[in-house]
Amino acid sequence: MSYLEGFITAVEDSKTSTDQPQQQTGEDVGKLTLQETNSDGAGKNTGQSKLRNAVKITWTNSLGGKNISQNDFLFEQINMLFNIALWLTKHAAKLSSSSDEISEDDAKEVHRSLREAAGIFKHIEDNMLNKLYETPGDGCDLDQRILSAYEIQCKAEAQEVTLARAIELKHTTSLIAALSLETSRLFTTADDAIKSLDEKLVMKWRKYFQFKSVFYQSYAHCYNGNALLAKDKGGEAVRSLKESMALFQKADSLAKEYAKTKGPGVVAKPQQHPFFLRLGPIVHRILEKTERENGMIYHEKVPEELPEIDSKMKFGLANPVEYEVPVRTPEWSAVVYNGFVTSPTNEKANDKEDTVKSVKEIPVEETDKHPGNTTGCAIS
Repeated sequence: MSYLEGFITAVEDSKTSTDQPQQQTGEDVGKLTLQETNSDGAGKNTGQSKLRNAVKITWTNSLGGKNISQNDFLFEQINMLFNIALWLTKHAAKLSSSSDEISEDDAKEVHRSLREAAGIFKHIEDNMLNKLYETPGDGCDLDQRILSAYEIQCKAEAQEVTLARAIELKHTTSLIAALSLETSRLFTTADDAIKSLDEKLVMKWRKYFQFKSVFYQSYAHCYNGNALLAKDKGGEAVRSLKESMALFQKADSLAKEYAKTKGPGVVAKPQQHPFFLRLGPIVHRILEKTERENGMIYHEKVPEELPEIDSKMKFGLANPVEYEVPVRTPEWSAVVYNGFVTSPTNEKANDKEDTVKSVKEIPVEETDKHPGNTTGCAIS
């Protein structure tokens, strides 16, 4: 990234033109010279590199596989960062899907990787998109809705790690309920971010978000029911546990819908994940216990209104790691920069779509063995 910066921002003390650089699109590149930089009149650069539009850059979208091209090295930089963020998510998935017991160090690395990925997606969205010459098309990787969904998904999945850790360490049921509810809300927000896009492109992704949202709602009401029972509120506890069971059954249906839905992405079966499979028996067992104790001890009427979950707790909420922009390498000296000669060309722009050889993604293997921990949590 430090080397690429020299193609985007001009080098100080380089010979510059006082002309304001013009924005170029792919249609203009055959007519115009490579851009010169801004100057403050004293010979120091205050603008863009004359090389920024020198090369046509082509990338393939992660959704749908359609190619997208721009004559802009900033476009190249953004896509490189995007793919680094995607790699971090795959790295986290690989670590968390181990058949062996996940170590504390691995769990920390999964958590850190997802937060770093979220930070990169956020940086692209907040600080880079508005500097592109051409507005990215609907449904491409650099569509603001896609970037937002990726960022929120990374935060939600990092929070899943926090939640699994809280369950492992037997933190209070009220804390686990609050964390589960916040995690559910994040997945709902991610789903909302892409609901206006073409269903063929994002429906499978949306089903995943919907499944996760409902699943963590079930978790939240299960642990809230436990917390209410500990406070001798038998009727409210039964109501919460019944809601949890209904939501678990809904999550099971959504998981099956997700597995059947066609669309970009790897084939996964979330209803077979240990983390999902372990919740059903837990809810069933606690519901039976709560109904029994309410019938024998508390004799409270089960209310129609669902008890609220105290979600004011902010412990364990995952925040993105802020992306640090690398400093341009000192090897980009004025001598090197001025060594690039810019000249006009009369050649017409080549509008033919570049052919990009597809790379087959190696899927993260899902093991049939249950991880050696209490939750069985894995990032898919």
